[in-house]
Amino acid sequence: RTILIALYIINLAGGILGVIMMSHQLFQRRSRSVMTTIIISLLVLHTFMLLSIPFRLSYYILREWKFGWFACKLTSAIIYLHMYATFAFYVAIIIIRLFQLEFRKCYTMTWVAAVWMVGVLVITPVLLLYYGTPKTYHSSKCFQFHKDIQEVPMVVINYCLVGVLVAVCAVLTTLQLSAMYRLAVKYWPDINSHVEFRAQAKSFFFILVTLVCFMPHHVFRVYYIQNCHLDKDNKLLPYNEIFLALTTMCCLDMLCFIAGIAH
Repeated sequence: RTILIALYIINLAGGILGVIMMSHQLFQRRSRSVMTTIIISLLVLHTFMLLSIPFRLSYYILREWKFGWFACKLTSAIIYLHMYATFAFYVAIIIIRLFQLEFRKCYTMTWVAAVWMVGVLVITPVLLLYYGTPKTYHSSKCFQFHKDIQEVPMVVINYCLVGVLVAVCAVLTTLQLSAMYRLAVKYWPDINSHVEFRAQAKSFFFILVTLVCFMPHHVFRVYYIQNCHLDKDNKLLPYNEIFLALTTMCCLDMLCFIAGIAH
């Protein structure tokens, strides 16, 4: 509980600060580029996720859920929607920078809208309708969907999600490091003086965020699925919640933008 409370407080404070500062910068610049559109989407995603954190903090501090079963499932769905939508936008940023792609604004708005529609109209309703049932769990408890994850459809879906995330990360990491290596060889020893290399090096930031924030949760999820039937006392559940809380640290990316780390 202490670790969870500390993680969520840090993410809530840092996330709110980052969203406010980045929103202020975007308002001043009034840019309409592809990157700006993606950053705005990330800001909206982070905002929704940050709004759900106080509910989680209340539960971990009071040790009791007081907001009803629908709010429990909605709060749980938001964190997963935030994680996978953020990952999708990170992948888009990496690919655009890696291959130096340029899109018309209408194309950008189309695929950004597609990501939102899949998340809001497909993923969220599925989680709300089929993940967790009032008959299975106590009304004063929340975020304990360990029984659902043992069902065959959920096992298949989780393995697919883990496989896709690991495969995409592996491919993008290889491509990004290869691009950085070629540029390092080309511009050595004055690599830091070339904008092209610095841009690719800073793009690697998004891969690092994925590896640090998202990968541990998915690796542990495989272990959790394989061993949850043996976990009669639910001792693995707190660890799963900690790794899930770690995924919300990606909301601190806006502070990194402000600091220039991933500009």
